[in-house]
Amino acid sequence: MRHTRIAAFVLGAWLLGTLFMIFVATQNFETVDRVLKNPPLEAYRLILALGNDGARQLLRYTAGEENRYFFENWELAQIVLGVLLTGLLIFGVGSRMLAGFSGAMLILTVFEHLKITPEMTWLGRSFDFLPWTAESLARDQFWKLHGVYSTIEIVKMLLAVVMAGFLFQMRQRRPKQRVQVKDVDYTHHRHVDG
Repeated sequence: MRHTRIAAFVLGAWLLGTLFMIFVATQNFETVDRVLKNPPLEAYRLILALGNDGARQLLRYTAGEENRYFFENWELAQIVLGVLLTGLLIFGVGSRMLAGFSGAMLILTVFEHLKITPEMTWLGRSFDFLPWTAESLARDQFWKLHGVYSTIEIVKMLLAVVMAGFLFQMRQRRPKQRVQVKDVDYTHHRHVDG
């Protein structure tokens, strides 16, 4: 029972971290628009010096770099969580099926970290300072990879939700184990039935 709770906690941390990263990634770019719409006086002076388009490019580059940093490190954290969760499910909970789901999530994360994220990082940096309206094959390729990455994230979240359901059911189904106490003959300090 204790391993099931720990596994559920690790899975919950993984899910919560993923939801938080979605929020952070979108908010980083929306902050650019918020700053440009209503900048403080000091920022307004810098924006005037750079020009609105130049300031937007610089701020979007900064937001992109933050997202790249956060995602690379979140993927490393997911790999640690995935190894921990898979181990708990195999050795603690004893569920090969759930360990297989966790292992699939782990493999998908490793694939993202080693293949998709480096490519997206390189492509993103190659068009960070291009005007948004400019044609760019790198940008087109980036958005295709972003779609693949997003699809993988959705698959991982669906696997996690299914796993959470099974872990919850396992927790509900397990009856409390009763400890059987044997009678003791106190005069001879031995068990009565043995």
